[in-house]
Amino acid sequence: MSNRDKEIASRLGLSESDSGYQLSGKSLLQGIGGPLGIAEAVLPATLFSIIYAITQQATYAVGAAAATSLIFILLRLIRKQSLQQAVIGALAIAFAAFLALRDGGQAADYFVPGFITNAAYGSAFLLSVLIGRPLMGYVAQFLFGLQGWRKGPQYPRLRLVTIIWVLFFAARLAVQLPLYFANQVELLAASRVVMGAPAYAGLLALTWLLLKKIASDQGGRLEPEKPKE
Repeated sequence: MSNRDKEIASRLGLSESDSGYQLSGKSLLQGIGGPLGIAEAVLPATLFSIIYAITQQATYAVGAAAATSLIFILLRLIRKQSLQQAVIGALAIAFAAFLALRDGGQAADYFVPGFITNAAYGSAFLLSVLIGRPLMGYVAQFLFGLQGWRKGPQYPRLRLVTIIWVLFFAARLAVQLPLYFANQVELLAASRVVMGAPAYAGLLALTWLLLKKIASDQGGRLEPEKPKE
């Protein structure tokens, strides 16, 4: 398996073994970013919520959350992890802080970049369904070697799994946007935490089970493809 294949499998919460791709507690943890990634997703929003609840000052809350995120970026650089990811993270923090602290901004604006991200991912999955090329079909093809799935009996089920991803991102927006417009900052921050890493881990596990069932029913390959001699 190439380095890129390993990266894709890792992002899906999977690991490779002699018996095929496997989903385990360890691989699932790695798929949602590992301990550092989970802390990076949870702590800034949690700290933001606590400080804003105490001070009712957007400057303090945004400053604390941004500083925490920058610390995680520095840790990634020290550990010689992806510089690209660190740069993207820094830009996202700067954008979120700008929205919240600009003239006319409010504390809840710190979470606007997350809305954009969820809308973009959800739209990509939805578009893939609308044009008849559901993304989870390509994932199943990568993992299990399913061929001809676009015209096969597995197509509706792969489309359904893709729609589940659409609903996941839509659910985040459906819960968080009303809180944003109501300026319920503490609840918005709490929902960001709950619907972040924990919910994403559950989605990865569900996706793995569904795709494995589809592949098994259709005679897909359930073990890693052997390198060609």
